[in-house]
Amino acid sequence: MNKPKKIQDNPSIAKITNQMESIETLYKISPILKIFFPKISKAFDSFPEIKNQAKIFEVPDKFNKRFSELGWVAYESMSLEIMKEAIAKYDTEGVKVAEQFLTDSYDADCLKWGVLRLQGNQEFRRRIRLIELAKEDYLAKRYHACIPLLLSLLDGIVNDISKHVGFFADSANMTVWDSMAAHETGLQVVASLFTKSRNKTSEEALTIPYRHGILHGRELAFDNKLVAAKVWAALFATRDWADALISAKSSDSIEEKGWQEVLSDFSDTQRQKKLIESWKPRSKENVTYLPYIGKAEELPLNTPERAVAEFIENWITRRYGLLAESLVYFVDKSKGRKAGLTKEDFGRHIPLAYKIVSIEDKAAAITLVTVELEFESGDQKIIKEISVSTNYQDNENNILVRTEDNGHWKIMQNSFTNILYAPSLFKEI
Repeated sequence: MNKPKKIQDNPSIAKITNQMESIETLYKISPILKIFFPKISKAFDSFPEIKNQAKIFEVPDKFNKRFSELGWVAYESMSLEIMKEAIAKYDTEGVKVAEQFLTDSYDADCLKWGVLRLQGNQEFRRRIRLIELAKEDYLAKRYHACIPLLLSLLDGIVNDISKHVGFFADSANMTVWDSMAAHETGLQVVASLFTKSRNKTSEEALTIPYRHGILHGRELAFDNKLVAAKVWAALFATRDWADALISAKSSDSIEEKGWQEVLSDFSDTQRQKKLIESWKPRSKENVTYLPYIGKAEELPLNTPERAVAEFIENWITRRYGLLAESLVYFVDKSKGRKAGLTKEDFGRHIPLAYKIVSIEDKAAAITLVTVELEFESGDQKIIKEISVSTNYQDNENNILVRTEDNGHWKIMQNSFTNILYAPSLFKEI
């Protein structure tokens, strides 16, 4: 059976379209139905608005038709408003203006939002340090540094997630059933484009991130914002491909969802993006209780500093099961196994007391909490200051905006590396 040639033909979207057509038939005779069934009135009153919302499913196909051969594709977490504006500019002002608009849309806010979402997947999260460095280079206009790094990371991420081949392999399959980013008009087109051979050394400015030419030193003018933005776009689209791949392997069938639920899922990333854009870090006036020495229970609820305080108090009292529950775990293990591993790591050096010195809200879901830990051995005492990284996420390690419900502040164990694995915290006398 041939794959659909349009994103609108994806099963989840096609189902909505078919349901809309059925409802519209009834809507046309709703004045008559309301006479006999007065209670049906409210259901039909909202239909025009819902039908208008459903038009968003037309946008990705229009976007890919214009931009996929240029190295841009629609993906689930891409702003629909950006897609619409790019399409309008392409049609009225031409390809160069449209591409400049898309390039400029990959600004500091876009990267902050995009990199935050990357942390919800283990393979991206493992590379987040390097991704952050690439972001710094990009924002500082060091395109010569960020482009090769992102291309190499993209290849490795796809290799590890697919358990097969990397993004740039000839046999790479970047398509997934019922996905936007992983539609046959999406990432598969970009992967093929980026992988084109470049057999001659060129000094002409690139507009496409040709991987082979860049990494093998044949393209000598690849370092520009347009090329860099396209690699960022491919990386963010690959994150959505990864989600689609995981969903495809799960037992839950998207066919079982109602059209309202699918429509809600489709727009959820847009909602999260707006939450991130409206979020602002706390000022000193909001945390006047720092530095803090006291009980964790007296700190504000659902704050990263309280989570860290509770974590350290459990460490002091050797409650390793509770410690394990507070840590970010990237692999599934039983509660008993997690508690055992946590005891091995945190049982070597036990703090005597602690003080929360300061906090730094780095992003909508990330806060660094600086703490002073006091350790004692015999008649020796020592203070160790560390910066504890905390993530706001759900029970499946998906990053959430801190203003969302059902989230919890979790602790990154690598914050304690210099303490946990030190042979001794005390100097020999």
